[in-house]
Amino acid sequence: MSEKKGLAKLKEDIKAIVEDLATLEVASFTGPEIDLNTGDADDDQKHKKVFETIRGALTTSTLVGYSRFEIEGDAMNYTNSDLGEGKKYLIDAHNSMVEGAQKSRKDFFDFVLNVING
Repeated sequence: MSEKKGLAKLKEDIKAIVEDLATLEVASFTGPEIDLNTGDADDDQKHKKVFETIRGALTTSTLVGYSRFEIEGDAMNYTNSDLGEGKKYLIDAHNSMVEGAQKSRKDFFDFVLNVING
């Protein structure tokens, strides 16, 4: 691969990363316990089975909170006020997930900048 093609590919990869980093969405649900045991599935299949199991359980789950942040500063946050005081810990857990996701995105963005400025 020529240096020119390599740089073009790097630019495409960076553009895809920035587009992925442009929006952050976090949704938290509560519901009955689900079994995430994937048995002896290989690594690729484990991830798919866990995702399918969780997606299937969402039909009987309750939304705790939903947060969306866009790179230009737009934000949306919803928390379920019908959970009651006894389940406030679920909203706290959602907020912790949002904070963790934001930190993870920032750390990854900083990493990409370091690679670019390298």
